[in-house]
Amino acid sequence: MGEQYADLSARKGAQRRGGRDAVGKNAIMQKAEVWRGAFGDAEPPFGPLPGALLGDVLAYEFELPERFVPKGDYPRLERTFVLVDLGVSMSLPKWHHVTVEDQEIQGIDPDLDDAVTWYVDLVEVTRDGDAFVVRDLYVDVMVPTDGRHHRMLDLDEFADAIEAGVMSTEVAVDGLRRWQRFLDRHLHSGRDPRHGWTDFPPQVIGELMELPAPLGPIIGAP
Repeated sequence: MGEQYADLSARKGAQRRGGRDAVGKNAIMQKAEVWRGAFGDAEPPFGPLPGALLGDVLAYEFELPERFVPKGDYPRLERTFVLVDLGVSMSLPKWHHVTVEDQEIQGIDPDLDDAVTWYVDLVEVTRDGDAFVVRDLYVDVMVPTDGRHHRMLDLDEFADAIEAGVMSTEVAVDGLRRWQRFLDRHLHSGRDPRHGWTDFPPQVIGELMELPAPLGPIIGAP
């Protein structure tokens, strides 16, 4: 695994995209372990999950439970990317539907054979060496890559958490500021709406997207 990371870093580290380095000339791919959970959840976060870190970009994987039915021949293994400096995570869900208590719930774009809509989350990231804990902070945005507009979700849950005292004002203010930086940097950098996104999917996740799966032991989600 370490040789795989080092080899990819050596081959890709000097490449430029859009006139700038993807992650920086001196970035070295490293192994990482990740735990994921919900903000304020009393339950321990789920992990450790195998991951890779390149600069300020983290990738990790887990396998969805069997109740999730993928689109076409896609596996149930899901890779998530985290922009650590912004505290924003994103994945490209490839499941068609999930069965919960005998009820079938459709996934994103169930009528499309391919996965084209990313699911982006505001998160809180804490780090201890090569170990990361990523906790969801409620706010999400669905970002299609086929020309459709994005859709913001769960601002009401964010407000509910503040009102209930689950989330402090300090955490909320920091989260909203980071979220706006993500929107400005990656979806719409200009003042006026334009066709297409500024930088989405972010160029900096490209090298981690190219890593062959799995990143390590396959861990199934509960």
